[in-house]
Amino acid sequence: MRETRRNDIVSWAVLLLVGVLFAALMGPPCGNVGAGAARFPATREVLTTVESAGIGRIAVRLTLPERPRYPEGAPLVVQVPTFATPSTGLTSGPPLQEIGAILVTFLWPGRSDARSGARSDGVDDFGGPVALAALRDVIRFACGLTQATDGRRIDELLPIKPLTENVGLYAFSHPGIPATNVLARYGKDLPAVRYFVGGENPTNDALFSVEVGYWGTRGEPVLNPYYTYPEDYTSTALLIDTRYVGWIEDSTVPEGRPVFRVAGGRDHVLADRIPRLWGKRYYSVALTEALLRNGALNSATWPADLATVEEARATWPERVAVGYYARLAAVAPQLKVMLVFAVEDHVQPAPDKPHIHQAWDGFKEEAGLWVRLNPDRAYVAGLRTDVSPDVFPDNAANREPENWLEIESWAHPNAGNSRTVTQVAALAEMMDRTRAGNWAEDLDAPLYVY
Repeated sequence: MRETRRNDIVSWAVLLLVGVLFAALMGPPCGNVGAGAARFPATREVLTTVESAGIGRIAVRLTLPERPRYPEGAPLVVQVPTFATPSTGLTSGPPLQEIGAILVTFLWPGRSDARSGARSDGVDDFGGPVALAALRDVIRFACGLTQATDGRRIDELLPIKPLTENVGLYAFSHPGIPATNVLARYGKDLPAVRYFVGGENPTNDALFSVEVGYWGTRGEPVLNPYYTYPEDYTSTALLIDTRYVGWIEDSTVPEGRPVFRVAGGRDHVLADRIPRLWGKRYYSVALTEALLRNGALNSATWPADLATVEEARATWPERVAVGYYARLAAVAPQLKVMLVFAVEDHVQPAPDKPHIHQAWDGFKEEAGLWVRLNPDRAYVAGLRTDVSPDVFPDNAANREPENWLEIESWAHPNAGNSRTVTQVAALAEMMDRTRAGNWAEDLDAPLYVY
């Protein structure tokens, strides 16, 4: 974002006067935003709250660009935050102010933000029904369908015009699951959501719990020997052979972890990078059942911080995306999808990228939606990159690789700022396509130059 330096006394006086005028228009600054107040400080942020039935007030932050992307106003992107990691407050998200868009972030029920003092009411259910209801109501507010707690709609809160007919969802990593599921469950209540950009989202419980493989301490892929593509891949499940699941607990892993035993070879010990919900470690239903079935653990030896079979069975069905995609055809037929991913995924090292494949199968094959794998190279070329745009892919929409073991050639590079550039390019492309109504499979140039 461009910044203008003003060093003389007169200019500083003008800036001070502008700040006072904005303070008068926007109301008093808020620490705890429970009262639904809003502010417009030098960081160009507005804090407010929205009501969610049965939950209470949900804290929302609007980060504004210095100049709207279009003459008529600024599009909006609702970022879905993490829920299976320790609370980190309001997340920063991709730098959408650089492309003239409004970033909408929020706090899940029961979570707080130390920097701003913002807090959401309710009890955290880690991406479950309560979380989806709160997310639905934040999206409806961003779409101009409801008011903030203080009675003002989003266009009345902001000094720039929000384009509530050009709204998208963005989620990096596991937040892609509630982003998908809120549309599958409440799509008819969210008709203004035009697109979803998902970044390397897990799709089922085995991928969420990093059971297919992980990156080692030296950055090397550590792959589960009992998952092989294409034999063990399906669009709804990964057929990992759990007959060899055991439990290891020694000086190297004192907390204990599942292990896949390999006769005559090196055992595959799972990583510690797994979801933690309600203070417990959650592995997939199939693996958790195998620990008990194989005799690796029993009721007497089961760790207190490990989800039981009953807990895993009760928790996972609402916290996976597979099984929900088909619903989108009926409730969100207008939705367009961009799947963004790197050569080296931030979590999943499997060479066939089963999470991207399952998302493609779900959004494209089951729901019949418009889907693109990574943004058009024309949009990457329009941003400041640390590497040549030529090394980015230029995949046509609604196309997939003939062999998913070749999916890395469809991925953006892991170099310089390529991850951020690809995320921003994807969002810019989707908001421009929404504005123009242009969903051609490939573009020769950006639809709009900001």
